[in-house]
Amino acid sequence: MYKKKYDSLIILIPSFNELINLRKFVKKIHKRYEVLIVDDCSSDDTSVWLKKNKIKFIRNKKNIGYEKSLIKGLKSLSKLKKVQKIITMDADGQHRMEHIRKFIDVSNNENPDLIIGSRKKKNRFIELIISKVFKTKYSLEDPLSGFKLYKKEKLKKIQFGNFKKLFLVDLVLEFLKRDYKVVSFDIETNKRSGSSKVGNLMKTNLKMLSILSCVIFS
Repeated sequence: MYKKKYDSLIILIPSFNELINLRKFVKKIHKRYEVLIVDDCSSDDTSVWLKKNKIKFIRNKKNIGYEKSLIKGLKSLSKLKKVQKIITMDADGQHRMEHIRKFIDVSNNENPDLIIGSRKKKNRFIELIISKVFKTKYSLEDPLSGFKLYKKEKLKKIQFGNFKKLFLVDLVLEFLKRDYKVVSFDIETNKRSGSSKVGNLMKTNLKMLSILSCVIFS
Protein backbone atom coordinates (compact mmCIF):
# COMPACT_ATOMS: atom_id res chain seq x y z
CA MET A 1 0.00 0.00 0.00
CA TYR A 2 1.24 3.50 -0.82
CA LYS A 3 2.37 5.21 2.36
CA LYS A 4 1.45 8.86 2.67
CA LYS A 5 4.42 11.09 3.49
CA TYR A 6 2.48 13.49 5.70
CA ASP A 7 0.37 11.39 8.04
CA SER A 8 -0.39 14.28 10.41
CA LEU A 9 -1.78 16.48 7.62
CA ILE A 10 -5.18 16.12 5.96
CA ILE A 11 -6.60 17.97 2.96
CA LEU A 12 -10.26 18.89 3.53
CA ILE A 13 -12.42 19.67 0.49
CA PRO A 14 -16.13 20.59 0.68
CA SER A 15 -17.90 19.74 -2.55
CA PHE A 16 -21.33 20.26 -4.09
CA ASN A 17 -21.86 18.89 -7.60
CA GLU A 18 -18.19 19.34 -8.52
CA LEU A 19 -17.43 15.81 -9.70
CA ILE A 20 -16.22 17.00 -13.12
CA ASN A 21 -13.59 19.15 -11.43
CA LEU A 22 -12.76 16.71 -8.61
CA ARG A 23 -11.85 14.05 -11.15
CA LYS A 24 -9.12 16.31 -12.52
CA PHE A 25 -7.05 16.69 -9.36
CA VAL A 26 -8.19 14.74 -6.29
CA LYS A 27 -6.58 11.41 -7.20
CA LYS A 28 -3.24 13.17 -7.72
CA ILE A 29 -3.45 14.80 -4.29
CA HIS A 30 -4.59 11.54 -2.70
CA LYS A 31 -1.41 9.79 -3.84
CA ARG A 32 0.65 12.09 -1.61
CA TYR A 33 -1.66 13.30 1.14
CA GLU A 34 -4.60 12.14 3.20
CA VAL A 35 -7.83 13.60 1.83
CA LEU A 36 -11.35 14.02 3.22
CA ILE A 37 -14.19 15.22 0.99
CA VAL A 38 -17.42 16.56 2.49
CA ASP A 39 -20.02 15.79 -0.16
CA ASP A 40 -22.84 18.28 0.39
CA CYS A 41 -25.60 15.98 -0.85
CA SER A 42 -24.45 16.22 -4.47
CA SER A 43 -26.67 14.86 -7.23
CA ASP A 44 -23.79 14.10 -9.63
CA ASP A 45 -22.66 10.78 -8.10
CA THR A 46 -19.71 12.38 -6.28
CA SER A 47 -19.90 9.87 -3.42
CA VAL A 48 -20.11 6.93 -5.83
CA TRP A 49 -16.90 8.05 -7.54
CA LEU A 50 -15.12 8.73 -4.24
CA LYS A 51 -16.05 5.30 -2.91
CA LYS A 52 -14.88 3.62 -6.12
CA ASN A 53 -11.51 5.37 -5.86
CA LYS A 54 -11.17 4.70 -2.11
CA ILE A 55 -11.07 8.36 -1.15
CA LYS A 56 -12.46 9.16 2.31
CA PHE A 57 -15.62 11.21 2.38
CA ILE A 58 -18.55 12.33 4.49
CA ARG A 59 -21.90 12.69 2.71
CA ASN A 60 -24.41 15.17 4.11
CA LYS A 61 -27.97 13.87 4.26
CA LYS A 62 -29.17 17.22 2.94
CA ASN A 63 -27.54 20.26 1.36
CA ILE A 64 -26.20 22.44 4.19
CA GLY A 65 -23.95 24.83 2.27
CA TYR A 66 -20.25 25.57 1.95
CA GLU A 67 -19.61 26.97 5.43
CA LYS A 68 -21.46 24.29 7.39
CA SER A 69 -19.83 21.57 5.30
CA LEU A 70 -16.39 23.01 6.05
CA ILE A 71 -17.18 23.31 9.75
CA LYS A 72 -18.47 19.73 9.79
CA GLY A 73 -15.20 18.54 8.27
CA LEU A 74 -13.03 20.66 10.59
CA LYS A 75 -14.86 19.42 13.68
CA SER A 76 -14.64 15.81 12.52
CA LEU A 77 -10.89 15.99 11.80
CA SER A 78 -10.19 17.84 15.05
CA LYS A 79 -11.23 14.70 16.91
CA LEU A 80 -8.56 12.56 15.21
CA LYS A 81 -5.46 12.19 17.36
CA LYS A 82 -2.98 11.80 14.50
CA VAL A 83 -4.16 14.95 12.70
CA GLN A 84 -2.12 18.04 13.54
CA LYS A 85 -2.76 20.28 10.54
CA ILE A 86 -5.71 20.68 8.18
CA ILE A 87 -5.48 22.30 4.75
CA THR A 88 -8.77 23.37 3.16
CA MET A 89 -9.12 23.53 -0.62
CA ASP A 90 -12.04 24.29 -2.92
CA ALA A 91 -13.50 21.55 -5.12
CA ASP A 92 -13.59 23.64 -8.29
CA GLY A 93 -9.93 23.02 -9.19
CA GLN A 94 -8.81 26.64 -8.84
CA HIS A 95 -6.24 25.81 -6.17
CA ARG A 96 -2.95 24.31 -7.30
CA MET A 97 -1.51 21.17 -5.78
CA GLU A 98 2.06 22.52 -5.82
CA HIS A 99 1.11 25.17 -3.26
CA ILE A 100 0.44 22.48 -0.63
CA ARG A 101 4.19 22.06 -0.24
CA LYS A 102 4.48 25.82 0.36
CA PHE A 103 1.87 25.62 3.13
CA ILE A 104 3.86 22.85 4.78
CA ASP A 105 7.13 24.79 4.53
CA VAL A 106 5.61 27.98 5.96
CA SER A 107 3.97 25.98 8.74
CA ASN A 108 7.22 24.25 9.66
CA ASN A 109 9.36 27.39 9.45
CA GLU A 110 7.08 30.01 11.01
CA ASN A 111 4.77 27.84 13.16
CA PRO A 112 1.60 29.91 12.57
CA ASP A 113 -1.85 28.86 13.76
CA LEU A 114 -3.49 29.78 10.46
CA ILE A 115 -2.06 30.31 6.98
CA ILE A 116 -4.05 32.02 4.22
CA GLY A 117 -3.25 31.38 0.58
CA SER A 118 -3.84 34.85 -0.86
CA ARG A 119 -5.05 34.79 -4.45
CA LYS A 120 -3.31 37.25 -6.73
CA LYS A 121 -6.41 37.40 -8.93
CA LYS A 122 -9.79 37.83 -7.25
CA ASN A 123 -13.02 36.62 -8.85
CA ARG A 124 -14.99 39.81 -8.13
CA PHE A 125 -14.19 43.50 -7.63
CA ILE A 126 -15.80 43.48 -4.18
CA GLU A 127 -13.41 40.69 -3.15
CA LEU A 128 -10.53 43.02 -3.97
CA ILE A 129 -12.09 45.72 -1.75
CA ILE A 130 -12.54 43.25 1.12
CA SER A 131 -8.93 42.14 0.77
CA LYS A 132 -7.64 45.74 0.81
CA VAL A 133 -9.70 46.63 3.89
CA PHE A 134 -8.50 43.46 5.61
CA LYS A 135 -4.88 44.26 4.77
CA THR A 136 -5.25 47.79 6.14
CA LYS A 137 -6.64 46.50 9.43
CA TYR A 138 -4.67 43.29 9.92
CA SER A 139 -1.71 43.35 7.47
CA LEU A 140 -3.14 40.20 5.89
CA GLU A 141 -4.80 39.63 2.53
CA ASP A 142 -7.66 37.59 1.08
CA PRO A 143 -9.61 36.24 4.08
CA LEU A 144 -12.11 34.92 1.49
CA SER A 145 -9.62 32.40 0.13
CA GLY A 146 -10.69 28.80 0.60
CA PHE A 147 -7.06 27.66 0.52
CA LYS A 148 -5.91 27.74 4.15
CA LEU A 149 -3.96 25.73 6.70
CA TYR A 150 -5.30 25.42 10.25
CA LYS A 151 -3.44 24.11 13.27
CA LYS A 152 -5.73 21.56 14.90
CA GLU A 153 -4.89 22.41 18.51
CA LYS A 154 -6.28 25.92 17.95
CA LEU A 155 -9.39 24.74 16.13
CA LYS A 156 -10.28 22.54 19.10
CA LYS A 157 -10.62 25.67 21.25
CA ILE A 158 -13.10 27.32 18.90
CA GLN A 159 -16.88 27.24 19.41
CA PHE A 160 -18.31 26.92 15.90
CA GLY A 161 -21.98 27.51 16.70
CA ASN A 162 -22.01 31.27 16.10
CA PHE A 163 -20.37 31.41 12.68
CA LYS A 164 -22.51 32.74 9.84
CA LYS A 165 -22.55 32.09 6.10
CA LEU A 166 -19.57 34.36 5.41
CA PHE A 167 -17.17 31.91 3.74
CA LEU A 168 -15.62 31.50 7.23
CA VAL A 169 -14.13 35.00 7.20
CA ASP A 170 -15.54 35.21 10.73
CA LEU A 171 -13.39 32.21 11.66
CA VAL A 172 -10.30 34.11 10.51
CA LEU A 173 -11.43 37.06 12.62
CA GLU A 174 -11.87 34.74 15.60
CA PHE A 175 -8.27 33.58 15.24
CA LEU A 176 -7.14 37.21 15.20
CA LYS A 177 -9.34 38.09 18.16
CA ARG A 178 -7.65 35.34 20.17
CA ASP A 179 -4.21 36.65 19.15
CA TYR A 180 -3.41 33.44 17.30
CA LYS A 181 -0.62 33.76 14.79
CA VAL A 182 -2.04 34.26 11.27
CA VAL A 183 0.12 34.69 8.15
CA SER A 184 -0.50 34.74 4.41
CA PHE A 185 1.42 34.19 1.19
CA ASP A 186 0.54 34.75 -2.47
CA ILE A 187 -0.78 31.92 -4.61
CA GLU A 188 -1.61 31.54 -8.29
CA THR A 189 -4.99 30.05 -9.21
CA ASN A 190 -6.43 28.10 -12.13
CA LYS A 191 -9.52 29.11 -14.06
CA ARG A 192 -12.45 26.96 -12.93
CA SER A 193 -14.43 24.83 -15.35
CA GLY A 194 -18.19 25.21 -15.33
CA SER A 195 -20.40 27.65 -13.46
CA SER A 196 -19.79 28.78 -9.89
CA LYS A 197 -21.78 27.03 -7.14
CA VAL A 198 -21.86 29.98 -4.72
CA GLY A 199 -25.27 31.24 -5.89
CA ASN A 200 -26.76 33.86 -8.20
CA LEU A 201 -25.14 37.25 -8.68
CA MET A 202 -27.48 39.24 -6.43
CA LYS A 203 -27.30 36.73 -3.59
CA THR A 204 -23.51 36.54 -3.86
CA ASN A 205 -23.10 40.33 -3.87
CA LEU A 206 -25.33 40.69 -0.80
CA LYS A 207 -23.22 38.06 0.93
CA MET A 208 -20.03 39.90 -0.01
CA LEU A 209 -21.46 43.14 1.39
CA SER A 210 -22.20 41.34 4.65
CA ILE A 211 -18.61 40.09 4.73
CA LEU A 212 -17.28 43.60 4.05
CA SER A 213 -19.39 44.96 6.90
CA CYS A 214 -18.14 42.18 9.17
CA VAL A 215 -14.52 43.04 8.40
CA ILE A 216 -15.00 46.82 8.74
CA PHE A 217 -16.72 46.58 12.12
CA SER A 218 -14.62 43.75 13.56
